Amino acid sequence: MDINNKELINSINVMKEEKTLEAQNKVITEVLKAKFMCPVILESAPKGGGRIDINKDTKIQFSIIKTTDGKNYLIAFTSDEEVHKWQKNKIQQSLIYTFEDYAMIATNNETLDGFIIDPKGCNLVFTKEMIKEIKASITRESVVEKDTQVELGIPKNYPTELVEKLKDVFANIGTIKKAYLQLMVKDEAMSYLVLIDADGNEKEHFNTIASAAIPFLNGMPLNLAPLNTEFGQKAIENFEPFYVKE
Repeated sequence: MDINNKELINSINVMKEEKTLEAQNKVITEVLKAKFMCPVILESAPKGGGRIDINKDTKIQFSIIKTTDGKNYLIAFTSDEEVHKWQKNKIQQSLIYTFEDYAMIATNNETLDGFIIDPKGCNLVFTKEMIKEIKASITRESVVEKDTQVELGIPKNYPTELVEKLKDVFANIGTIKKAYLQLMVKDEAMSYLVLIDADGNEKEHFNTIASAAIPFLNGMPLNLAPLNTEFGQKAIENFEPFYVKE
């Protein structure tokens, strides 16, 4: 399977040596970008391995690691080599999952406690609580009270990959008419601010937008806000949208 997680493994090794907040944040950034191999048993999987088409009716059984303290974790492998460490002589079906995939499965299943990266390698655990904290710290709906002082501007290091991803997401959603990206400084904290103009309720799409954006934020928090508010209208003065529906 064509996945490359060398940067993630390097950042994990650095974190174990340095044990600094900067090193921890680098690991989180790389985890959000990474693609993992998730071992599964698929209904009607071909004997001897091979390709199988997945649809909404395909039954998937996940391989789970149970720790000595009774916790249940999904497994996230960074390479074929790590799969073989765990299961040397058996052909293993795997699906390619991202952090967001693991987060969704773990947080929606009461019997799961999170996921483990390379149990026979770096053995890095992400508990359900850690997953929720990561998602909450990175993306949120922006609520700016009246008379709150904020500074807005164009990011010096423009997040081109993030912008291109958001354009694709907005085009797929179909109801979003315009979107603006700014760097916001509020209470001395910096974040990206994306203001959205849409037909209907913009907020119903916020979870979809936030999930798609996570791998491209590089640790920068993302705030989402509707354009049709007093704050939104003032915020876009003298700014051009990065997305306009065709």
